[in-house]
Amino acid sequence: MRLNIIGVVILAMSVLLGFSSAALAKEPPVAKLVQVNGNVEYSRNGTTWRLIRRTKYLFDGYQIRTGDNSTGKLINQLTGMSQDLDANSLIKVGEAGIELISGNLSEPKQESGTIFEGLSNKFAKVQRYTTVRRSVVSGPSDSCDSKVRTIRSLSLSASHPDLVWRNACPELSYKLIIDGQSVEIAAESTSEMIRYKVSDVEEGEHSYRVEVLDKDGTVYIPRRDSAFTWVGQKEEMAILSELEKAGDDVFVAADVLEANNMTVAAMDAYREYFRENPDDNDMRPLLIGSYNDLKLSNLKDSEARLYNASLEEDF
Repeated sequence: MRLNIIGVVILAMSVLLGFSSAALAKEPPVAKLVQVNGNVEYSRNGTTWRLIRRTKYLFDGYQIRTGDNSTGKLINQLTGMSQDLDANSLIKVGEAGIELISGNLSEPKQESGTIFEGLSNKFAKVQRYTTVRRSVVSGPSDSCDSKVRTIRSLSLSASHPDLVWRNACPELSYKLIIDGQSVEIAAESTSEMIRYKVSDVEEGEHSYRVEVLDKDGTVYIPRRDSAFTWVGQKEEMAILSELEKAGDDVFVAADVLEANNMTVAAMDAYREYFRENPDDNDMRPLLIGSYNDLKLSNLKDSEARLYNASLEEDF
């Protein structure tokens, strides 16, 4: 009996040592605010308010207020119903929906189209990547990991032609081999990732791999090749048409790109959004998941640290 208790204690200590304390998994957004006009703000605590400039996803506990001549439309992500929010109004977002505190909010009406189910499933998947290993929290290791892995399959096009992979070490260079043809890529000491713009390839599937080199020669060769599909002009035009329908909703746009296996393009859309909206921490797990899919482990861990640190702040 005593040995069993000791075993449980050791197991618990191992878990605590292996991972930092992380917040409970975040539920997906309850609603989103679209068609924002004028002075519309949101708050997570009712004290600190931030201006909303584009489509905004709203989580349980958020508050929204509108100023003079300022309006917006709220879409309940669960029911697909929409409501118009008038000027000089205040609402609070709850798990069950929207509560009007003051001002005017129209009666719900059916809104065409919602991505809640897909977004909810995506949130559930990416939450596992927001936990930060203790070794990562303690700081980077002095040694570099030369084993550069690449996503097994993805799609590229003339509009989105980049392959990406983790920058293993400041002094390491790379050999990219596409369909047996190789190109040398010099070391980039300060780059957070390595990017290569593919060109002059035919429509269809192509094999590729990334080998890692130091001054003495090759230090890593992957066990098997990855593959990318070059999307033709007709298919690309159809994708661009779907992206145009997304308007200023970057998460719908990223969903379109991911559905077409354009993982790098989706990551770039997330990165641009968070550069412009660094305070929108609750949506950050989607970027973390994108980094994970692309095997950018350093960026995934860095973003997860930022996410968890921000969750501890009351703003």
